[in-house]
This record gives sequence, C-alpha cells and structure tokens, in this order.
Amino acid sequence: MSEKATLLVTAVPNPNDMASVQEYLQGVMPLFTRAGGTLVKRLKVDDIIHGDASGMALVMDFDSADAITELFESDDYAELVPVRDRGFTEMDILVTQEM
Repeated sequence: MSEKATLLVTAVPNPNDMASVQEYLQGVMPLFTRAGGTLVKRLKVDDIIHGDASGMALVMDFDSADAITELFESDDYAELVPVRDRGFTEMDILVTQEM
C-alpha cells in the first residue's frame, strides 16, 4: 500500500452555469467519501497574491494516491465529467504527498 495522499483541487466556477457547479459537487462528494476521502477543507478564494485566479479549493486526505487515481478513472466519475466541464471554466486536480 502506498503512503497517504492528499487531493488538492482548485477550480473556477462558470458563473453562467451555477446549476452544473452544484450538480457536480453533489455528485462528486459521495464518490470522494466512498473512496475513503476525509474532507480537510473546502475554501473560497478571497484574494490572489500571485498567479491565476481560482474561485474555490478543496483539500481531502486519502489512504493512498492509488485510491485517488482509481476514483478519477472510475465509470462513476466519468459520468460527471460533462457536468464538470459545463460547471467550471478551469479545474486543477492534484495528487500530493508530504515532503
């Protein structure tokens, strides 16, 4: 088993399709939980010191990087991809581990 991993997602919601944002979030959160994810924080971005703007961020801990990868490669997640793509103008999905 690989070491614990943290999922970091930054996203810019599409202001013209907030219904898809909500649909995506309602669909994806149970998948994260089912894959063993533990919510650390859901955040909204208030200010940008440097870099590109993101509207929100999510941090979740998982037992392994494999658990995260399997989740995003699943058929259940694939069904949410069109909703994600409508609801967000940009999304970065990062698998991280402690240094």
